[in-house]
Amino acid sequence: MSRSQRAQWWNTAALGGGGVLLASAMLILGWHVPAIVAIAVCGVLAWRSAPRPTPHEPRHWDAQELLVRDGRVIVYWRPGCFFCTRLRLRLGALAGEATWVDIWADPAAAAFVRDVNSGAETVPTVILPDGEACTNPDPALVRGHLSRMRRAA
Repeated sequence: MSRSQRAQWWNTAALGGGGVLLASAMLILGWHVPAIVAIAVCGVLAWRSAPRPTPHEPRHWDAQELLVRDGRVIVYWRPGCFFCTRLRLRLGALAGEATWVDIWADPAAAAFVRDVNSGAETVPTVILPDGEACTNPDPALVRGHLSRMRRAA
């Protein structure tokens, strides 16, 4: 099991355990309906955050090739990163236009991110079509590049 999958399982366990604790406290206070809602919401979130096998996650060198060949935006991320989740949510439907590379699943990607960020594995690190690296960029900047890329295609 990779470091990335272990982190996702910890997130899933934390959501499930937190839901059970919250629901237990609500039941002790006599709040039966909110307890049921809380355990249901935490259960759904835990199920959604559980790691799933993917047929092929893009690797660093595959993403670099797509950048050079097609001008694809690359987003280096890691599971459990709040800022990565924020970027993905703010991009909305355009998130699928970028190439997402998990730095915990690919040592070459982690080394690249450390090289770009003076030794730190700071994510999200985004490589724009012109080759510029942006660490934790404004989602509007990335969205603008992805929109231009979609219009050009």
